[in-house]
Amino acid sequence: MRKTGIFGGSFNPPHLGHKKLALTAADSLDLDRVIIMPAGIPPHKVPVAFAGAKDRTEMCRVMFRGDSRFEISTLEIERGNKSYTVDTLNILRRQFPDDEFYLITGSDMLETFTQWYKWEEILSLAYVCTAVREKSAKLDYSAFTDEQKKRFIPIEADPIEISSTEIRNALANGGDVSRYLDGGVLDYIKENGLYADRFPRYRRLVESKLDAERLNHSFGVSRAARKLALKYGADADKAELAGLLHDVMKNAPKEEQKSVIERGGHKLTAVELANSKVWHAMAGEAFLRLETDIDDAEILSAVRRHTTGAAGMSLLDKIVYIADFISEERDYPDVETVRALADESLEKAIIYTTTYTIRDLAGKGLPIHPDTVDCYNDILINLTEGEL
Repeated sequence: MRKTGIFGGSFNPPHLGHKKLALTAADSLDLDRVIIMPAGIPPHKVPVAFAGAKDRTEMCRVMFRGDSRFEISTLEIERGNKSYTVDTLNILRRQFPDDEFYLITGSDMLETFTQWYKWEEILSLAYVCTAVREKSAKLDYSAFTDEQKKRFIPIEADPIEISSTEIRNALANGGDVSRYLDGGVLDYIKENGLYADRFPRYRRLVESKLDAERLNHSFGVSRAARKLALKYGADADKAELAGLLHDVMKNAPKEEQKSVIERGGHKLTAVELANSKVWHAMAGEAFLRLETDIDDAEILSAVRRHTTGAAGMSLLDKIVYIADFISEERDYPDVETVRALADESLEKAIIYTTTYTIRDLAGKGLPIHPDTVDCYNDILINLTEGEL
C-alpha cells in the first residue's frame, strides 16, 4: 500500500517553514509521496496581495524541485469555488483506492478541527498528522473518541517562526525575506513582480467601488497586463495600473455611468445607447480624468478601449484589451486558445477575440460598436499573410 501525504495551503507564497514541515512529515512517516496542493482562493477572500493560482503553483514547483517524492496538484484550484478538505480526500480516494492518506497540518488545526466541514468523515479517510515541537508535547484530544484519537499522528517539527502574511508585508515594503524563502521562489517573485503593492491609493479606490468578484477580476487583469508588458516591451507599471483601473466604473449604476460619460464630453451614439455594456469603459476613462489625478493619455486610452478595441491601438491598449480576456479567473470555453495566441502575438489574439465578439453580437441580433469592426479591420490589414 502506497503511503501518500497531502499538504494543502494557500502557499502565498510557499516559504521554508512549509518546506521543512513537508520534509519532516515525509521522513518521519516514511511517506512514498507527498501531494502539495495549493488552494483555490474564493473571490471574496482575494486581496491584491494574493498571487494568482498559476503563480502559487509554480512557486511550489520551484520550492520542491529535485525531490521525486513531492508532486504538485492543481486539484483544488481547478475545482474552483469553496474547496472542502473532505471533498478533496474523496476525490483522491477514488483516484487512488489503494493509497493510505496522511493529511499534514499545523498544530493550531486541533483547536478548530471539529468545526471543519464533515470532520468525522475526514478522520475516516486519512490520518491527520499534526506538527508539534516535541513528540511528547501535550495536544488536546479531549474532543475526540478513543477510536478517533487513533487517527491523529504527531510530527516532531521545530517550525520556522514566520507567516506568509508577514512575508508579503515585508515584500511590499522592500524588506529582506531571503532567510524565509527558497532562493528560486524569491527569484520567481522578483521576476514576476509579485506582492509589491505599487499603487496602494488606486487599489483602495477600486476596492471602494467594485464588488468582490469584479475586484478579483481587476487584480487578475492587472497581473496579466504586467506580464504581457514585460513580454512585449511595454511599460509594466503603466500596464499594471491600467489593468487595475480598467473596470473602475463597472459596478456603478447605468445612469451614473451615462452621467459621467456626458460630463466627460462624449455624447452617446445610437449604437452605444443600444448596448449599455460598453458604457463602463467610457465612463471609466471619464471618471479617472475628471475625478482623479490620472492624466496619462496612454492609461486613459487603454481604459477606454479595453472593451471595444479601436483602430490604431497603442501597445498598451492592446495589452490591457487582451489581459481582460486572459486574466486568471476567466474560464470561458476558448480562454486557453486566447492565452496561447496572446503568448504568440497580441495581434493574433485580438483577431480571434474580435471575430468572436462580432459573431456573438450578430448572432444575438445586437448592434456592433464601430470601434470593434475598425479594430478587426485595422489589425487584419496590418498583419502580413505569413502572420495570419
